[in-house]
Formats: sequence, structure tokens, C-alpha cells
Amino acid sequence: MKRYIKLTVIILIFSFKVLYSQEIKDLITLKPLECETLMVETSSITEADFSIKEHLQDYFPIISDEWLGKITSTATPVSKESEGDTLESSNEIYKITYLVPKSFLIDTMKILWELNIPEFRSYIYQLHNEDTIFIDIWNNVVGKASDKTYTGNFSAYRIRNWPSWKDPDKPEKPVVPPGPNNPLGLFVVHFDKNSLRYFHGTNKEYLLQSKMRNLSHGCIRNENDNIQKMKEFIIKRVIKSDDLSYWLTSKKSMTYDLKPQDQFPVRIIYRTFTVFRDDYGPYIELYKDIYGYNKTSYYGKSNEESLIILTNKENILKEYKIKIRDNKIPEERLEKIVDYVIRNATEYERYYFRDLDEKLRED
Repeated sequence: MKRYIKLTVIILIFSFKVLYSQEIKDLITLKPLECETLMVETSSITEADFSIKEHLQDYFPIISDEWLGKITSTATPVSKESEGDTLESSNEIYKITYLVPKSFLIDTMKILWELNIPEFRSYIYQLHNEDTIFIDIWNNVVGKASDKTYTGNFSAYRIRNWPSWKDPDKPEKPVVPPGPNNPLGLFVVHFDKNSLRYFHGTNKEYLLQSKMRNLSHGCIRNENDNIQKMKEFIIKRVIKSDDLSYWLTSKKSMTYDLKPQDQFPVRIIYRTFTVFRDDYGPYIELYKDIYGYNKTSYYGKSNEESLIILTNKENILKEYKIKIRDNKIPEERLEKIVDYVIRNATEYERYYFRDLDEKLRED
């Protein structure tokens, strides 16, 4: 049995849960994911990819382009049929199947939203059973040194639609009304009950393309397309205690406190390096210590100290062993690579372990 998707009207008929020999794996851990087969019936093969992408973007709004590409790469033609009594009226119908991670198709979902402050990027993960599935990376603006963004393990507990805003540095100025010119953008996710720090959109999206993005009063700004995706995702797939579907098209200023069962984790870390993976392979990036934490052991009562991880050999090797499961570099060479990176790497540039290994062997 399979699920079927029509091109114009999407109809889900059956589902069949199984691990396939043609596997889809998590983009980071490379762990095989449990998948379902979706069948698309279209009038042309090229329309099939568009149809499956449109369906998944509607059902799972935060799905990334990388995931859509991975799913469409599993396209398998099943059959080609003709409809009509004559050659002139005959229309070819293509049936094409795709593998889609089962977790992307369930009704109620939970995520982890993790921000790395000096990296100016957040990582979106889906939490499903025992799996932490990487979804996407988003650019962010974070707090400047005088208005730091704090580390901690939080829960998203409140959302706001079309918020108003008042400049904390200029209390004499009037409140900025909701709308596209509002510095908070069109949607806000609150997570820190002890400070006025939250995720939101922006009216200065160009700042999200800057190299150094420690520019805010402590809040975390997002690209407007991404915060819109998060809004749709939270309303469609996270909040199940109440029906907030009217928020999707509303331009009213509204606030909603999430019920405990609908809240999801937010983790804010301060790590001056990242070990991660893309299509080319594992890589490392170093970041500027924007708050100068390497010069002091005092991080303030608002920070969770364990989430401040500074660049050194021990921390990088530990992170590599956690994130990179298919290590093909011997321990001794890996240590030399890390030493080289710490001494020579340029901040905010990507270095692939494969290339570094080859370079050091040549030297």
C-alpha cells in the first residue's frame, strides 16, 4: 500500500511504514530514517517534483531545500498510463514514487531550535522518538556586547502575531505599530522569561547578510521568510491544544501562551567554533569571541556556564567525535589537523577535514 498525491488535489489514501533498501539518511548523523512512500500522479514527469515539493512545504513548512532535493532524488517511475478513447484525446499519466521520512508526515511535531551566538546562526532539528533530525541552518542577528544574548536551555512559551515595538534606548519615542516597518517583523517567539530576549523577524533584513551580526539589543533576528515558515510550522504542527489557523492570514496584533504540552526546547549556546557536515563532508569553522569570554571566567548570572565552549584542542576533538560518526581520519592525524586549524584558520571561513588531511600529508 502507498500514499497517493494528485497534482491538483492532493489526496492521501494509504500509508505503509517500512525501512527501505533505498535509504534516506539524516543529513548529519547519516543514520537511516524510517520512510514512507508517496505516489504522485501527474501529466508530466517534471511536474511530479513540483507537486511533491509543494505538498511537503505546505505540510512541513520549515523543510529545507536540501531535504527537498534529497527527497526528489529518490523519484522512481512506477508506470505510465494513457487516458482517452482516441489518440487526439489521449493524456499520459505518470505515476512516480518518492521516499519521505515518516517524521515529516506526522500530524504533531516537536523541534529543537538551537542558536550559536558567535556563529550568528541557528540550527533547526526535529525531535522524533529517539532521533534528533537536522532540518536547516538559519542566519541570525544577535546581541551586541553591551546587550548580550544569554546562553541557556529554555522552552518556547509564547508567540506574538504582528507585534508592536518600543525602542528600549529611547523611551520618549512612541510605540512603533505592527506592520512591515516594525523592527520585530511580523512574528515573535518568546523563550526567556527572565529577559526581553526572543526570536523575531526584522525590518532590516540586509543586516542578516553581514559578516559580523552582533547588532541587536539581545534579541535574535531572523530572515522574514524563515520566521514566516516558523510561524506556519508552529501553528500547523506544534500547537494542538487550540486552533490558531486564523493567525495564518491575520494582520491583527495577537499574543498566545503555549500550553505546557505544546512548548518546545530552545538552546542558546556560545561556542567559538563549529564542527558540522555538508554535502562535501565534515568541516570546521572558527568564530570571533564577540563577548570576550576567553579573557574571564565570569560570565554573569544570566548565562548557563556549561553552554559557553571556547576554542581549544580538547573541545574541538570532543565535538568532532560527537558530530562525525564516520570518522575516516586516524586519531593522530586528526589531532595535527586541529592544531593546524587553531594556529592558522581565518574566522568565519569553512575548512574541510578531508582537504586539511591531504594538505598536511603533502607537507
